[in-house]
Amino acid sequence: MTRGGCVRTDAVGLAAATLMTAVACSGCVGSAPEPVVPPPPPMAVTRVATLRVGLPAARRWNLLFACEGAAMAPRIGSAEYARDSLDRSGERWLRVTETSADSAGMRAPDTLLVRAFDESTDEEIAFERGELDAAVFWPGELSAHMRVDARFRDPEMGLRSRGVLACIAGAGDTLGPPLADMQALDREAFGGDLLMWSELEPVPGEGPPARYFVDTTVPGAKHLERILARVARPAGTRTLKLVYLDQPVAGSDAATASWRTPGVTPLFALRCPVLMRAGALQDVRAIGAHAFAEMAPCGGEAGR
Repeated sequence: MTRGGCVRTDAVGLAAATLMTAVACSGCVGSAPEPVVPPPPPMAVTRVATLRVGLPAARRWNLLFACEGAAMAPRIGSAEYARDSLDRSGERWLRVTETSADSAGMRAPDTLLVRAFDESTDEEIAFERGELDAAVFWPGELSAHMRVDARFRDPEMGLRSRGVLACIAGAGDTLGPPLADMQALDREAFGGDLLMWSELEPVPGEGPPARYFVDTTVPGAKHLERILARVARPAGTRTLKLVYLDQPVAGSDAATASWRTPGVTPLFALRCPVLMRAGALQDVRAIGAHAFAEMAPCGGEAGR
């Protein structure tokens, strides 16, 4: 065999070997099983053992409604509690549900120490003394001292699932009140604690100046009327009536409710200031201020 023939034979053999190697490797890669990635472990939710909570007593009225029903067993989200039969004070409640479907319920403590206060000033004093981890107040209840003190002036705001301050206009009048009037009412009567309904859904445009009166079922009717008489622009030709409704705030429920008729305009949803002790701030925030606002004993005329 010539030298050229040897070179050609070696080249052909090398090409064939390379091709066989490639085919073999391709088969190996194609038949290799996919690596199994285990799912991440479920996130552990830790909850504090005990929280001390201050609430308005069932008979503690506020500017919008008076409680008419007895206080019920507390709940935090889906977590339920039963009174500790060995506690003579009646303030200790023990968790009776081990698993919960919502975030607030999962983080709810095993033990609640709940104190009901007849006076908001007594609740403020207890909080300042460090006797409470969280303290819930009705809108407008916090004193000027608590609102300007650097330690307390930025409370969390818990939105209640029920409670609407609305206005009722005359026949054919579907416009809302002047925005400036309502902002002044919230600021001067409630310290800005209420939530404008426009934050939840679109509202009708504001109408011309109006004269106001407040339904007599509202405990603070005279006080609210005095504020509105002072802040409203003169020469109002419309008459608007303000009323508190113990109705759901959730958009899907509220938008189709029977009270949503022409001329009835929701103005505010009910929010409660929730003061939090520095040492419990992380735990209370993890549960959510709204869950503590819901613990307040009643929602209004229904005496829940």
